[in-house]
Amino acid sequence: MYVCICRAIRERDVAAAVRAGARRPVDVFRACGQSPQCGGCAHEMRKHIDDTIACEQAAPQELRAAD
Repeated sequence: MYVCICRAIRERDVAAAVRAGARRPVDVFRACGQSPQCGGCAHEMRKHIDDTIACEQAAPQELRAAD
């Protein structure tokens, strides 16, 4: 699914950028080689950033709990 229609940034692009260190929408745009345009996606992009960070932090704990 597209998160930013103007720049054709998808959920998977946001997730990859977060795994590479992005923590703000502007970081995601830079990681994708783009710049923000209208700003309409900022709220949704922040949600995807936060969700990806939460999943990344939870994954190691789930693995430890299974051991």
